[in-house]
Amino acid sequence: MQFHYVVGYDSETGKWFVEADPEAYFPDGSVWDERDADDNGYGWFMTEDGTPENALDMTCWQMLNSLVSIWPSPVVNGEL
Repeated sequence: MQFHYVVGYDSETGKWFVEADPEAYFPDGSVWDERDADDNGYGWFMTEDGTPENALDMTCWQMLNSLVSIWPSPVVNGEL
């Protein structure tokens, strides 16, 4: 399975962030499962509370959030 998240950089605050609502960018779901995929690209799904997929999804999301807080700014001498 592939878990997808959107990471961005805010040039006004100089900080990286993880999009708090991945559904906004992946309306069909945030997890890809090749086993459920068909020719139309349907393999995306949203995890459901209480499932192993949801627990893993939340762990990955929390870990990513903790890591982006320590990433350095890509701005050097005022420019990207």
